[in-house]
Amino acid sequence: MVNKPAYLLMIPLLLFSFPLESIPSEGIGTGNQEGLLFPGPLAPAMIGNEIPISVRPSHEEEDPVAAWDGNHYLVVWQSNRNGPMGIFASRLTGSGEIARPDSFPVSSSPSDQLFPALAWGKKEYLIVWQDLRSKKNWEIYGARINASGQRTDPKDIPVGQGLRNRRHPAIAWNGATFLAVWTEERPGTGWDIIGTLLTPEGKVLHPHGIQISVETGDQAAPSVVWDGTNYLVVWMDSRQKPSHTIYGARVSKEGKVLDPKEIPVITAPGEQVYPAASRSGKSSIILWIDHQENSQYGLYGTRVETPDKILDPGGVPLSKSPHLLMFPDIACQEKECFAVWEEDLPTGKKMTGIKEIIRNVNGMRLKFTENNLISPEEPLPLAPNAPGNHFSRVSTDGRRYLVLWKDYRSGLAAVYGRIVEFPKGP
Repeated sequence: MVNKPAYLLMIPLLLFSFPLESIPSEGIGTGNQEGLLFPGPLAPAMIGNEIPISVRPSHEEEDPVAAWDGNHYLVVWQSNRNGPMGIFASRLTGSGEIARPDSFPVSSSPSDQLFPALAWGKKEYLIVWQDLRSKKNWEIYGARINASGQRTDPKDIPVGQGLRNRRHPAIAWNGATFLAVWTEERPGTGWDIIGTLLTPEGKVLHPHGIQISVETGDQAAPSVVWDGTNYLVVWMDSRQKPSHTIYGARVSKEGKVLDPKEIPVITAPGEQVYPAASRSGKSSIILWIDHQENSQYGLYGTRVETPDKILDPGGVPLSKSPHLLMFPDIACQEKECFAVWEEDLPTGKKMTGIKEIIRNVNGMRLKFTENNLISPEEPLPLAPNAPGNHFSRVSTDGRRYLVLWKDYRSGLAAVYGRIVEFPKGP
């Protein structure tokens, strides 16, 4: 658990509210920091109007995520509209129009369901979540949804079951199979990273789980990406107590763990937490929140090509904000990525509930040259001064980015989004 440092003062950022508003990308100087470049101005970002995806005055709508199927996004989240928390979904076009505004339940189970994740496969999405239907411990279940928003299985898929708690799933697709991963409570080793491959038809290929990391201490908050040859799984790891750092391991398309000694993604001192992974070109891009000596919790990143070729082994800073940053996510296209995160804004008031927390949701484009990861712009304020914790997420249709978050402006959690687009250069 990361301790929250003392609050600092900050001047609130502003965001204009015009259709597809243009925010200049002014650059932040020049130089090269361990492969991270800060060049001059680029073309402005085009930021669409805020999209109220699920706003219900009497219910909590929380923790949205999305994936693209070639024609639409499927956005999924958790909601207590039927009593216990359940998983719901809605379809959006690439321009952000809600194709199915009424939303629909992903699962008919009356149990609590939390923290969904999803990926698009051959013909269907596979959605996974943590589920309390056993009434004893959390398990991982899943469901397939086709491009029209229809379930393709009569029953939910038991992805990870048993007496131990399983939480916080993540999932990726490699063109032939899915890899679902989660953190699992195991006697003697604490929380470990476990996974299974699933076929496009939803068959679980490793019902007893693939042991990706069973080191002492806790392994948590996994993220997974297909790197073109293998799956790369990364997580926050407390084997070096009391600090956390980021480790990873590759899993083959057959489900074999290729790095039994695991990959120390970060070799810097301090505290590294909440990794997020995506893929662009030849590299996997890993983001995390980093607290190095005499610094605030900031956004860092690295490029990984192979276990012995981590291009930025100490990580490079991606945000110069002096404020507490949290919960990054990243989505990539062929030659660029877009990162999102939360920035805490101290209010000077005593916190008595979630609505007193004020945070920005920020975003930043990351571009690439042959040898460098480029952060050309100042962060973009996508949801400024929003109440609550947001767990912002980003996905892409290959041209634009869909940014999602929750906030508490109406008193209860609601799901919002924006489309972000950058003009394509030569």
